[in-house]
Amino acid sequence: MYRRICFTTLAVLMMLPGVGAARSKKTPTPKPIGGLTFRNTTNVTLVNIDVFVTDKKGNPVTGLTKDDFRIFQDGIERKITNFAVFNKNVYRSLYAKKIPGLKTVEATPTPAPVSKVQVKPIYMVLYIDNMNLRPIDRNHVLRQLRGFVRENLVPPTQMMVAFYDHSLKILQPFTSDPEEIYHALSSVKHFTGGRSERDSAHKDVVEMMRKYQDQDRAAMGSSYDQSRLPSAYHLVRAYADEGRNRLAFTIGGLRQIVSMLAGLPGKKSILYISDGLQMIPGIDLFYDYSAVYHDTNIMNLISDYDRTSLFKALVENAAAQGVTFYTVGAQGLRVSGAGAAESQYSQDALSSTVLTESYNDSLQYMAEGTGGRAIVNTNDFRAGFEKISNDLYTYYSIGYTITSTGRDKIHKIKVKLKNNPGYTVRYRRHFIEKSLESRVQDQVMTSLVFPVEHNPMHVQVITGEPSPATNEWWTVPIHVSFPLSKVALLRDRDDYVGRVILYIAARDSSGKRSDVQHQEHEIRIPAADYKEAQRKRFGIDLSLLMAKGHYTVAVGLLDEITQEDSITTIHTLINPTGE
Repeated sequence: MYRRICFTTLAVLMMLPGVGAARSKKTPTPKPIGGLTFRNTTNVTLVNIDVFVTDKKGNPVTGLTKDDFRIFQDGIERKITNFAVFNKNVYRSLYAKKIPGLKTVEATPTPAPVSKVQVKPIYMVLYIDNMNLRPIDRNHVLRQLRGFVRENLVPPTQMMVAFYDHSLKILQPFTSDPEEIYHALSSVKHFTGGRSERDSAHKDVVEMMRKYQDQDRAAMGSSYDQSRLPSAYHLVRAYADEGRNRLAFTIGGLRQIVSMLAGLPGKKSILYISDGLQMIPGIDLFYDYSAVYHDTNIMNLISDYDRTSLFKALVENAAAQGVTFYTVGAQGLRVSGAGAAESQYSQDALSSTVLTESYNDSLQYMAEGTGGRAIVNTNDFRAGFEKISNDLYTYYSIGYTITSTGRDKIHKIKVKLKNNPGYTVRYRRHFIEKSLESRVQDQVMTSLVFPVEHNPMHVQVITGEPSPATNEWWTVPIHVSFPLSKVALLRDRDDYVGRVILYIAARDSSGKRSDVQHQEHEIRIPAADYKEAQRKRFGIDLSLLMAKGHYTVAVGLLDEITQEDSITTIHTLINPTGE
């Protein structure tokens, strides 16, 4: 999943004679010169939480006011300082002038917001987990998904199509054009779903155990041939082992999408389509084996295969990054205990129920933990899509302020209604207070996939000619530069000194990416050369180790004094042999 892209060398260069790069102890003064505007240093952060309130039928509840809500962070109640009510009419009335012919929905009376909150852009990833889908289930959902796209893909909403099958692929970047989304969704139909192979392996294990059961009953009444136990036991273990490995890759793909979205502003969600995931791979076969062979010892293995912690980490990270999961169980409504049509054998009722529930439980867990919805146990997905559509536009935005700590810290969130007549309240349960360094890293990772237009420091990136490192890898020189006038400097005896942090990451055309690397650099200029330096650029030379391919390289720069940052990207082809 991750491409091997790493630093091999790093040198600091200055396009000005007489300027050195030696380190010295930091001796800040209260009067820095140069650079861009200083960031607000009030150390106050506004936390906004989107809250969805629905009645017993799942319909959105409107008309509530600020005084109806209570919000808690880490168990301590916070004063609500920002409050606004949104619905589809609010969104469309703001964007109708930009969209000729767009009809606004009938206005729904809402209370005036306590304080004005800017309408957020909406980003939704249509994530098709082909590795865990049957083709017939996938295509059935995609046919009904077209109507959801048609109704909701208007500004400020953008959608993209992601496809996972052993690796993550972006079939269509974010767009507001429904036709582009339709085309990407149609291309998926040419792929074989990965769940079919998994179903076949599952059927083989069930059939083997049932054949043993029938043969042993015929030959020995209620007795069982103990010599058959090892073969069946190993088959169950092999199936569970494969499921555990597949699950690790699947969760990795979802985490990758979450990290891509982390640096985007606005409402972010993932519409995850699959036939479900087992939080304990093979759990139904453990029950089945125990029932067939009257051997409960195998149940001791459940703790070894329990991967709940992977889901917990995924959900907490997504919620903390402001990403909501909407999950779709494409397998639909299935009858427990029904075996495959082509097989005369089926699991007992308990094992079959465990199988069905285990695939749905994970989808519900992902949705509930991030304030989203799960569409499961249905063959008609349109009602579920309509409820998701309501979530995109109809919600309460509740804000409160906290004193920033300047470091990364996860906070638990709880929202209550003061007088709740049976309403359901959904929201993300975690919030990450991020340091500026983490926010810049998020933007660097996001800019590998989505355009991030933010370069006030006028950073430029140039790639040089690659040179061979091995038969498969090349060393690629990268030159990063920026005007010295964009960086703040502090007087240090006879010099002016500044400090910047450089962040860099790369992603190839197949979706494999590196981690974000960072390096700290000191800028030291003799005081006598300061005026001349203001007309020059400061350069940083480094080398990346890359395989052949098309790459997006993202670079972030942070001025440690002003806390100003810039993000820029370039695209490059590594193909020195010209093949």
